[in-house]
Amino acid sequence: MGTKKAFYAYPGHKIDLLEDIHEAVKVINNSSEEIEITTWQDLSISGKKIIDGILKSIDNCDLFMCDLTYLNFNVLYELGYAISKGKKIWITLNSTHHKAISNYKMFNLLKTIGYAEYKNFQDLSEKFFSDIPHIHSKTIDIKGRCVDLDRNLIYLKCSENTSASNRITSIIDKSQVPCKMDDPYEGNETIEWYLNLLPNSLGVIIHFHTRENEEENPIDTARKAFVAGLARGLDLRVIILAHKPFEAPLDYYDLLKVHATANDCETYFNEWFTPLLTEFREMEEKYGDYRAEQRALGKLSNLIVGDYVAENENHDLVEYFLETAEYREALNSQQVLFVGRKGTGKTANLIKIKNELSSDKRNFIVPIQPQGYEIEGILNTFSKLKKESEQGHLIESIWKYLIYTEIARHYFEHIENRPLHYYLTKEEEEFCDFVTKNKRLIHADFSLRLENVISALSSMNRAETVEEQRLKVSETLHDSMIKNLRSYLGRVLENKEKVTILIDNLDKNWNDKAEIKELSSILFGLLNVIHQITEEFHKSSYKHKRVNLSLIVFIRSDIFSRIMNFVDERDKIPTKQLSWSEPSLLFRVIENRIQYSRNGVTSPEELWDQYFCKEVDGLPLKDYISQLILPRPRDIIYLIKSALQEAVNRGHVKVAEEDFKSAELSYSEYALQSLLPENGGRIDDLESIFYEFAGVNSVIHQEQLEECLQESSSQEVEHLIEILCEMTFLGKEIQENKFEYYGDKRPAKITDRLAEKYASRKAQSKRYQINPAFHAYLGIEK
Repeated sequence: MGTKKAFYAYPGHKIDLLEDIHEAVKVINNSSEEIEITTWQDLSISGKKIIDGILKSIDNCDLFMCDLTYLNFNVLYELGYAISKGKKIWITLNSTHHKAISNYKMFNLLKTIGYAEYKNFQDLSEKFFSDIPHIHSKTIDIKGRCVDLDRNLIYLKCSENTSASNRITSIIDKSQVPCKMDDPYEGNETIEWYLNLLPNSLGVIIHFHTRENEEENPIDTARKAFVAGLARGLDLRVIILAHKPFEAPLDYYDLLKVHATANDCETYFNEWFTPLLTEFREMEEKYGDYRAEQRALGKLSNLIVGDYVAENENHDLVEYFLETAEYREALNSQQVLFVGRKGTGKTANLIKIKNELSSDKRNFIVPIQPQGYEIEGILNTFSKLKKESEQGHLIESIWKYLIYTEIARHYFEHIENRPLHYYLTKEEEEFCDFVTKNKRLIHADFSLRLENVISALSSMNRAETVEEQRLKVSETLHDSMIKNLRSYLGRVLENKEKVTILIDNLDKNWNDKAEIKELSSILFGLLNVIHQITEEFHKSSYKHKRVNLSLIVFIRSDIFSRIMNFVDERDKIPTKQLSWSEPSLLFRVIENRIQYSRNGVTSPEELWDQYFCKEVDGLPLKDYISQLILPRPRDIIYLIKSALQEAVNRGHVKVAEEDFKSAELSYSEYALQSLLPENGGRIDDLESIFYEFAGVNSVIHQEQLEECLQESSSQEVEHLIEILCEMTFLGKEIQENKFEYYGDKRPAKITDRLAEKYASRKAQSKRYQINPAFHAYLGIEK
């Protein structure tokens, strides 16, 4: 058999680990086991190019060993490289470091790989002799698991929506190169997602935030380092960017581009992206033929359900979108606020509404999607005001200014993009002259317009009276720009059948660090101004022409609920809840998508009968799915897509029960991760609290629940329980063995009558149930 070679990677600056590792390596190398372990410190290479020697040693080894007690970024990079090269893997953790195991579990990309726990070098060497990893460890087949034949960019987004990050997103969108994003805001993707997409990807973009003062979550930084290693091992095109200041790990020091400004970032990215874009366009038609040929090889792999994140499938979504009553109402309403949890279809509705209305040239559509840093700019100006009584007035004025100028900017661009044979009306000529004269205030990007108006308002000082502040806001925004824009817009838009404003992305700055009360006031200012704007445009006078304008806003339900806690006039805002309490609608989402794949399926009944098993866990398949998932389109798409991938990987002609059970574990992890962005700082260290429930019974008594939460958090237990119920992590027992997960059904603001009703239920409720969606990942028996 011959002597096997192993390479051991570990952080060189962690002195507390070195002695145990060095001694254990000596013991193993001097044993009768036919294995020779080399450490990175054994390599006779100096300087930054040491990574070349490390990667060469990994290429030549049979077993890759690494210590992840500290989730070291260099070690994770080398681990990703080793996995992509098909090496056997053995991971060690020193359990005397109290966070080692919990951090490893939180780093969910490695959930399929176990670890060896040790306390000293004797433990470590004995564990090696017990496991014999150079013989018994398994490799992870990446290329063999690739199911997605479409070629995409893979983009690991910056953890914050910075100007630089948004520049990259904008460049990719305009290029129309297909791109799949791992956006921390949406919840981090799983290892299966990467195994499916990476081998066939066009290239990988990894964007770090600054690590000064630990701005980026270390877990996020760790996963990016790991994926960078995977991409390097697969010989993919990779660009690694980071905000300054960023201390580059040695292993990818030469690959990293640290940028101080958004312009620098754009320059670095374009240097990498331009040749890739050229090659993509050249091979697109050729690859399309290859893809069609590959898909013809198996019927099951032809069942294309699309992506569970709407932003990743703008082009296909409109073809298989499920039109609901809420969607039809939005098309015909003057103003509507779409409220729903993540994954319930807010962005999908926006994409479909935009496409539907744009198909009629008599309509004019204005999408407004401010980024997080732009809303933060409003927040900074807002906080400078002396009197809280004037804050609402300023915020509403800023929103009105931004919306009016956004309409003007879009229509100006619409005129500029017309074919040459179109002529301008007198009204359009006057409008264009006005916009050109005020280009700095109107035609600039959203963020620049915001900076300009903030600069104009920043002269307000604390010595001014409330009346003086109101007068300055009025002079700056209302008396000049807003009044003139209303007049010019009325003249150029009066003959449009419908003018629709679509506002999204209002939750991009809603995170654990947000100043919740102030941010709530900003968003409520927008919701208030909706009514004012639609009323103003529907009125006609000698100065202003009537415009049939409608305004649709999309907002997350947990954010809307918290906004309502800080405001008084709740009845002014017409809302439409996006909920999927009827399971048949969710199954129609899947049926519409698979019908779109043109797989020869003639009816929904034939689809389920021909391609899916009839039962899972003794339940009819649809009952199993309905009871398992959170009732959202994103969740059922994720589960079905994962089950299809499992079936294709196993060579099945039909999705079997074992495929669904494997998919359930992947889905359960995804569902749990998707709750984290909905926390918004309400619960400290929410992820750790989730893991406190690992292995408990699915039904938990009040006393046990309180004890569990008291041990894991210093916050008030009653408050924690209410939030976990609102997030649908827990359900309350309302009748014997009947649990309610109120989620979106819970009112945004509890009235006295409803408060009494919930208090009564709470008094009666002695038991809670952990949502079945999270059972598999947390190891909970059903």
